[in-house]
Amino acid sequence: MRSPSLWAITRIAPTVFKLTGRKHNLNTNFPRHILISRTDKIGDLLLSLPVFQTLKESYPGTRLTALVSPYAQEIVQGHPAIDSVELFEQEESDLQLAKRLKDLKVDVFIALYPRPKLALAAWLAGIPVRIGTAYRWYSFLFNQKVSIHRSQCDRHEVEYNLDMVRPLGIEPGNLKIDFPLTDNEREYVRDLLTEKGIRPGSPYVVVHPGHKGSALNWNPILYGQIVAHLAGQEKVKVIITAGPDETPLISKVTTHHGSLPPEQKPVLLIGECGLRHLAAVYAGAECFLSGSTGTMHLAAAVGTPTVSLFCPIPETTPVRWGPWGNKSTVLMPRALKCPDCLTGHCSKHDPMDAITVAEVFRAMEKYLPKKKK
Repeated sequence: MRSPSLWAITRIAPTVFKLTGRKHNLNTNFPRHILISRTDKIGDLLLSLPVFQTLKESYPGTRLTALVSPYAQEIVQGHPAIDSVELFEQEESDLQLAKRLKDLKVDVFIALYPRPKLALAAWLAGIPVRIGTAYRWYSFLFNQKVSIHRSQCDRHEVEYNLDMVRPLGIEPGNLKIDFPLTDNEREYVRDLLTEKGIRPGSPYVVVHPGHKGSALNWNPILYGQIVAHLAGQEKVKVIITAGPDETPLISKVTTHHGSLPPEQKPVLLIGECGLRHLAAVYAGAECFLSGSTGTMHLAAAVGTPTVSLFCPIPETTPVRWGPWGNKSTVLMPRALKCPDCLTGHCSKHDPMDAITVAEVFRAMEKYLPKKKK
């Protein structure tokens, strides 16, 4: 038996082309309910927050609902610009999702992260205004199409996201990412760090060596070397953060830390914090070091200076994916050993090895507390 998705698309496509080729007559004065979908990773969702903020400023009386992955839901829960959160479940059928969207009584659907299943469900739900990008094979399911090519990577993801509200007659102004933390979240982290030997007000830096694999990352041994170097700095503690599934990685990072004096050993936070508590940890740091990953965007969102290690793969360029709105330094490999290293796909060398520990320390040093003379 054919899946509902394929059946629906093959049977309704000719009619859909006729119906959705025309732009819907937008009532932009007061949409009652707008659904914004961004169902990928935490960094992508963080870079979408200015869309919610812009819509709330433009339509303060309109209900804004975020459709997100369960993994990233903490990013939007409790955000002042978001009224409700719906979770996107991969195992949910197209028809089940369509029914759920229909029950929400949505006026406008904005697909920041367009996917066939989401576009089809929005169409089947009869949402009057469906905004999506113009150049995908399923773009006929949108009746407001935005002509952007994200693959060109010539602007930041925040700017690409904000292009998606222009069909509503909105010209985005405020590009800042707002990520407010509660007093309870800050207090929880203050108590947690105190238990681990970092007293309130004591300076610390955070190193996050983990990565989900969307780009090349620095070698764990090099992360370990920079941690040891930072730990030797006077009056600066080092915190290493990681997810519960990254224990083997942290073991590699800390392999040679056994000889460090107890007061210089890094504090490990492995799976002890949710995303919002991690954000509170990062908010108190002098500096944050990582590769190009979602936690880098979390640190940037709370205003912490970041040192970010990017690889030479064009699709992962910092022009599109760099930290946004904070003090930051981006480092990329230089003096690569062969032409294949320029693509990030070299079988002979690791191009990220061209970023040295000394280079990373110099970048972080400008954010560290100045030593007294």
